[in-house]
Amino acid sequence: MRMILAALTAMIPCCMEQPPANVYIFEEGVNGCACYEDTSIFSESDFAGGGTDGIFSGTNAQLNTRRALLKVDLSSIPPGSVVTSVELTLTVEMSGGSYPDIPYALHAVSRDWTEGTVVGSGFGGFGGPAAPGDATWNDARLGEEAWSTAGGDFAPTASAVANAGFAGRSATWTGEGLVADVQRWIDAPETNHGWIIISALEGTRQRVKRFHSSEAESNRPRLVVTVAE
Repeated sequence: MRMILAALTAMIPCCMEQPPANVYIFEEGVNGCACYEDTSIFSESDFAGGGTDGIFSGTNAQLNTRRALLKVDLSSIPPGSVVTSVELTLTVEMSGGSYPDIPYALHAVSRDWTEGTVVGSGFGGFGGPAAPGDATWNDARLGEEAWSTAGGDFAPTASAVANAGFAGRSATWTGEGLVADVQRWIDAPETNHGWIIISALEGTRQRVKRFHSSEAESNRPRLVVTVAE
């Protein structure tokens, strides 16, 4: 048996050995994770929804636009780590008009913002009156710092795009754009302002989707980052 194992070992070329990898899973409430900020901003008002168990993106029946903001504290990943893959998964809780797949883009946000604790109401994501410091359509922090452009400051090029479908289905974003974002945030944590989620059909009536947020009881956002050891 020893001779057989030795022979098999000898047949495996050294170049096939792969460096071990570490996988970091970020999901609110799992393994002590209290690492998420997520909220919605509403085009028609200075309302907020950081304490709501859903985040909204798209345009509702009244032609009011919603965008979602999401940020994850990555400080548990050691400095100097090299990111090899990133996956962000959100689960659709409700789909306006029961429309199927709609592309949603993630853009890296370029200005810091604050989630707040306002609990909104209604499927269309009407939010509630924002408190000082909350992110709104016009302000990264209400009463403290405005966005340069209403609706949020973010990179013009999407980091990733994924389809979001009917209620109960998940959407997963991945790819080199997300790897570049997360690598930058690990190397320079002060630049980590997360992503804004924007519908490709923004402006089209009743194409808004509600995703489970980090405040939800289940199906919370899940970010998986793999780094080379």
